[in-house]
Amino acid sequence: MGNNNNKYDEEFKSSAVKMVVEKGRPISAVAKDLGVSQPALRRWVKASTEPDNSLAKRLAELEAENRKLKKDLMNANDTVEILKKSVAIFIKPQN
Repeated sequence: MGNNNNKYDEEFKSSAVKMVVEKGRPISAVAKDLGVSQPALRRWVKASTEPDNSLAKRLAELEAENRKLKKDLMNANDTVEILKKSVAIFIKPQN
């Protein structure tokens, strides 16, 4: 039997998981009602309830974005300072 990872959309999977996690229904009953295999539903529940480093992954993404933004800010500040100096050279105060 082939692997049908894309057989069910994320909304369907999410609804199935909510039936188990939030409503407390047994996996066997939900799987039977929805016509999905129990192992598939177990995987969906495990994937949604286990952090599986998703928090750590998101934190790493935010840290990388923060580093990039800090670098961009430093470059922008350097550009502003250079422009201020060039303006001071070309525009002399009128007395």
